[in-house]
Amino acid sequence: MEAPVPASALIHSATLVSAGIYLLLRFSPVFQLSVSAYYIIIIVGSITAFYGGWVSAFQSDLKRILAYSTISHCGFLMVVYTTFVPEYTILYLYVHGFFKAAVFLSVGNVLRFNRSIQDFRRMGGLYRYLPFDSIACFLCLINLAGLPFTFGYFTKHLLFVGLSCYQPLIIMVWSFLLIGAVIGLFYSFRLYYYTFFDIKKGKKTHYTQSNRLVLKSKYYSNSSLAGNLAITFLFVLSYFVNIYLFTNFLNININSGVTVDGEHIINIYSTFIEYSSVLLNGGLMNNAVLCLIITILFSKWRYSLNY
Repeated sequence: MEAPVPASALIHSATLVSAGIYLLLRFSPVFQLSVSAYYIIIIVGSITAFYGGWVSAFQSDLKRILAYSTISHCGFLMVVYTTFVPEYTILYLYVHGFFKAAVFLSVGNVLRFNRSIQDFRRMGGLYRYLPFDSIACFLCLINLAGLPFTFGYFTKHLLFVGLSCYQPLIIMVWSFLLIGAVIGLFYSFRLYYYTFFDIKKGKKTHYTQSNRLVLKSKYYSNSSLAGNLAITFLFVLSYFVNIYLFTNFLNININSGVTVDGEHIINIYSTFIEYSSVLLNGGLMNNAVLCLIITILFSKWRYSLNY
């Protein structure tokens, strides 16, 4: 969290997340020799997903929120690994990596605007001054939080469907993962709303001296054209890559699952096709949360315009 923003974007989106998951994927033949290893991984992963999201929900530092959310997603990735589908693990890894990197770069522009102040309790109303970063953060956060019909939505709910094989642990694992997913919506909303909307809580000089000439930018941000193009390219590339991976992921047809000590592990590909209605119905909670967020956002819009 003390590293520069570009370094944080690299660490939290690629290095920190992918190193452990890559190690698990490479050592899959070793873990398959032990049935208990998968149960240990899924227990640790579900607890980590819950713990990271819970701690992130109580932070007010922007980089701390993103850092603890990365810990939560690491827990989700560990549980995804236990579905015995490497393609699905890589898909979740790409979804998180691309969008988390774009969020970090956008947050870097916010921190530069606030003179390196990272506490959103001293921000507010920044959508007027940083509209590009406001839109970029919104599009990336809804994917990370798993709002309906985004990549995060499909990957997380696909995970819930694919965990039906762990009958002894299903209640505990589902509880931790479901709470972690709902908390992800909560801290994403806190980060976005209290930074770009709400009343202006920062120093008056930050707002009065922040015009296009002072910011030295003509591109609706305090970054250069190259910086905005980098964030845009990262976002567009993430959609193309993830759409390609997701389409090929659903088209793969595997006839048999994995058997460990006589226990047949339900294959996640066939499970998705068979229980697609369950997958979509599970998103009703996310739809309710989305309506609540929109209601709160527009109820506070008038107060933001008055400051």
